Amino acid sequence: MTANISAVVEETQEYYDGPADEIYRRLWRDNVHMGTWRTRGDTIDTAMARTNRVMADRGQVWDGAYVLDVGSGYGASARFLAAERGCRVHGVNISERENELARERNEQAGLDHAVSIEYGDFHDLPYSDESFDIVWSQESLLHGVDKSRILEECRRVLRPGGRFVLSDLLVRKHVSEEERAPIYARVKAPVMWDLDEYAAAIGATGLKVTDQDDWPENVAPTYQSVLDQLVDQRDRLAQRVPTEQIEQTIASLQLWVDAAHDGKISHGFFVAERTA
Repeated sequence: MTANISAVVEETQEYYDGPADEIYRRLWRDNVHMGTWRTRGDTIDTAMARTNRVMADRGQVWDGAYVLDVGSGYGASARFLAAERGCRVHGVNISERENELARERNEQAGLDHAVSIEYGDFHDLPYSDESFDIVWSQESLLHGVDKSRILEECRRVLRPGGRFVLSDLLVRKHVSEEERAPIYARVKAPVMWDLDEYAAAIGATGLKVTDQDDWPENVAPTYQSVLDQLVDQRDRLAQRVPTEQIEQTIASLQLWVDAAHDGKISHGFFVAERTA
């Protein structure tokens, strides 16, 4: 299992440090997660900002909390928690390209005193037991080889009374292995779970699930928005990204949009507490 974890971590790092970085920064910009869509006038930026607010509200993220953002990407959620919720945030992430840009953005926003970013693998979090008030993660655990181990790590670094606030992309249990293969391939995911699998694994760590939700309606519009932008910017991106990569990304995004409409992919949310 250890060798497998190392191989997948390396592959995931290459994915996010490679051409995906250029595409993600242009299309998703700093937030790289699902949006919560409410009106026809919503853009992907407003929808993603709404997801941050919904998760922070339902996760009861309080002013002054010390937050670990697991899989922090470009740091947008960390900056939101610092600026809007008064938190001190530490982000851990395996993509050095993303980490470099996140640090630049923190400084530009005047938040480098409140938000720090470092390299780290969530299978082995480099922090002491009971270090954080909140562990926060958005659509990063799908990349985990041993999700139970990651959840144990998240519980370990939480202080008693602290909360784990998680969202992740789900694949329904009825989806066949044959259908899963191209879904996984788009994001280099080794395995993806359904809502009840997450709930059981979180509970098995000793964390108490206090809130959960299933948001299938978030997936198709988020990926459709990204797909539409990619098609519109195809020629401009071709100056920096291989055409083959662009066309492959268009096809895989369309597959995810279709899979979401067909009820194969969803978006799950959890809040769990480490009891005293």
